[in-house]
Amino acid sequence: MGIIDNLLFALPVCLLSAVITVYIAHMYGRRFWPWLLFGFFVPLLSTFIAIGLGIRDARRNGE
Repeated sequence: MGIIDNLLFALPVCLLSAVITVYIAHMYGRRFWPWLLFGFFVPLLSTFIAIGLGIRDARRNGE
């Protein structure tokens, strides 16, 4: 595979991860741009971090 093929595969994965991450972060009242960039540059892991922080915040507010 060439560089172009790798980019054509990685770009949609990064964009999808960024959109999902920013949506989850927005649901928990987080800021848009930092989470969008984090989701783009750290794909997939950022989604789980956003979920974990949201759960942690929900538990703190519930106590």
